[in-house]
Amino acid sequence: MEKAVSVFSKRDRKGLLTKAAAPVRKELRSNTKVRDRKNRRVNVVGGRAYKPGNLRRSMKTLTKLRKSSSVFVGPDFGRGAKANADGYYWAMAYGTPSGKKRLNGVKNYRRELLIPSAQQSEKASIEAFRKDFAKRFGTRAAQQKLNVS
Repeated sequence: MEKAVSVFSKRDRKGLLTKAAAPVRKELRSNTKVRDRKNRRVNVVGGRAYKPGNLRRSMKTLTKLRKSSSVFVGPDFGRGAKANADGYYWAMAYGTPSGKKRLNGVKNYRRELLIPSAQQSEKASIEAFRKDFAKRFGTRAAQQKLNVS
C-alpha cells in the first residue's frame, strides 16, 4: 500500500493509511496476550495502575508522529497514553527474560503478533483502503486512471 499512496500529499496519505490500518489494529487487539483473570493483581508503577487487558486496549493506530507521513500500528505507551490503556508491559510480554536486550522484545513482538495480524487482515485492509480512496478521490481517480491495487 505504501507504493499506492506515495504520489499523494502527506495529509491524504495519512488519511488513507489510517483507514487501511483499522483492520490490522482490530486483529492486533484480538491476538494480544492478556494475563490470566484468576491472578487479578493490579500493579502500580509510578502512580499508574496496570490491570489485565491494558496491553490489549493500548493497541492503536499511531498517527501522532507528525514528521512522518506513515502510519504505525502498535502499543501506545508513555505520557500520552490513557491510564486504562497504557502499553507499558509490551516489551515484557513479548521480550526475553532478564538481562537480554530490548531489541529481542521488538523482534518477538513483530514475529509473534504484528506480522501474523497484518497477514490475517490483509484483505480487509485493502478493502478499507479502496473504500476510503473512492470516497476521497472518486471521479478524479477515474479521470487520471490511478491503479488502487
